[in-house]
Amino acid sequence: MSPPGQSAPTLSPAAGRPGLSLVDLGAIVGLVAVLAYLWSRGRHTWYWTDEALSLGMSSHPLAQLPEVLAQDTSPPLYHVLLNLWVTWFGSSEAATHSLSTLFALAVVPAALWAGWSLFDRRTGWMCALLAAVSPFLAAYANETRMYSLVALLSLLVTATFLHAFVYRRRCFVPAFALLLAMTMYTHYWGFFLALGTGVALVVVVVGGVTGSADRRCLVLDAVLAYGAAALLFAPWLPTLLYQRAHTVVGWALPPTLQLVRDDVVGLVGGPVPAVALALGAGGALVVLLRRPWDRRSLLTVAIVVVAVVAVAAGWATSRTNAQWHGRYLGIVLAPVVLAFGVALARAGQTAVAALAIVAVLTAPIGVRVPLYAKSDAKGWVQEVAPLLERGDLVFAPIGAIPLLAHYLPDGLRYTTTTGPVADPLAADWRDAMERLRTGDPVSSLSPLVDRLPVGGHVLMSCPPVEGSELAGLPPYIELEIRRCLEGRDYLLAHPRLDVETSLRFPAAPDAPVDAQLLTKLPSA
Repeated sequence: MSPPGQSAPTLSPAAGRPGLSLVDLGAIVGLVAVLAYLWSRGRHTWYWTDEALSLGMSSHPLAQLPEVLAQDTSPPLYHVLLNLWVTWFGSSEAATHSLSTLFALAVVPAALWAGWSLFDRRTGWMCALLAAVSPFLAAYANETRMYSLVALLSLLVTATFLHAFVYRRRCFVPAFALLLAMTMYTHYWGFFLALGTGVALVVVVVGGVTGSADRRCLVLDAVLAYGAAALLFAPWLPTLLYQRAHTVVGWALPPTLQLVRDDVVGLVGGPVPAVALALGAGGALVVLLRRPWDRRSLLTVAIVVVAVVAVAAGWATSRTNAQWHGRYLGIVLAPVVLAFGVALARAGQTAVAALAIVAVLTAPIGVRVPLYAKSDAKGWVQEVAPLLERGDLVFAPIGAIPLLAHYLPDGLRYTTTTGPVADPLAADWRDAMERLRTGDPVSSLSPLVDRLPVGGHVLMSCPPVEGSELAGLPPYIELEIRRCLEGRDYLLAHPRLDVETSLRFPAAPDAPVDAQLLTKLPSA
């Protein structure tokens, strides 16, 4: 262990731990190679709505991204990286999913480094194996969204925080500040991770194992680190405040404690793997958390505090703005992996049995999924695309427009439940709830249909539900669907529009109708 204030290299004998041997290096390379094969089997899966939103926004020039993202609820870092990636590798499903796969794969060696450098070799390998069988990483390795990047950054943030403020390896202070700012630039739940590390820092200062002089130095380093992270994020703050003032509310229901519990348990694969981990590592974890604390116990306490505070902050915030989803919990995947990793490393043969059970239950052996598993839009779009001509009209909910625009041919016009769309590659969520309440899809559709030439088409896509099925949905989703159904009813009743074809995927007679193509008839 390094003396307070002294920097020490990690994963080397100088840090008091054996260096990375050729066997370890070969094992981690082999593990990552196997995961690359397993996780990449789902890379061709068709896009769903949120992925098309990311891809559509990222397709704009970098200079326009702040303006485009102001219409959304996301920070810019992932979209900048996706923009650069698409420039080099294209915008196919396989291409953009590969970026997320790279981030997910990087979590495994990062977990090895974090566990090894903070604790020991056995802990490092336990953390790496837990990351390798993570159902969260397996799922979001094939998602054109920021969640696997969030998991990677949260692991690096947590590890550098512990190095800097528990082991007092001050060379990690700048890295922590930079990585924390990058996390907030990737997903706004990064603020909850920052809060978790802040509370853990208080625990370290109050209950630490260092002297008063080092505590003063620790507080100074913390002020500098968090201050630097705040300064790095400051240029984006006006956009964040604008997004918060005009954001969509009501797209999710307020999370119950049961939902929070289920989503947290889902990070390790569900109740059965969670029980296996609890039985295999729970006793060792309790011992590590029991006072009096030595340095390793304090590390473990800080890890648990980071996870608990971040989840609690997400839950408390979502009670008022209802923006909770299990995929956001990638922000706490790192402390979960580290906490269970260090406990398993000290639990002996029981830990080996627990990890084996978890591996059998959650290992990514079934990543290959049907192409339409997340959305069937591409399937029916491919069927209707040859029938469409330049100037034809597409009517769909706000969030569906970028998805349809990605797969449909160029030259079409788009309108949503709140009116015509100027940029079909970006969904404009600004004050969307108010626009839906005060707007009328019929009044915006009527002049567009009037200007449509004879023989022109209207492609209409609304969620295949009816009014009786809307009860219990989040307020925004319910209102969006109701407005879409109002527009659909107007188009179907229009005397000069005739249904040319109804689109279903898979194409079975009893399958719900995904979309309908209408043709404009001559006047009587």
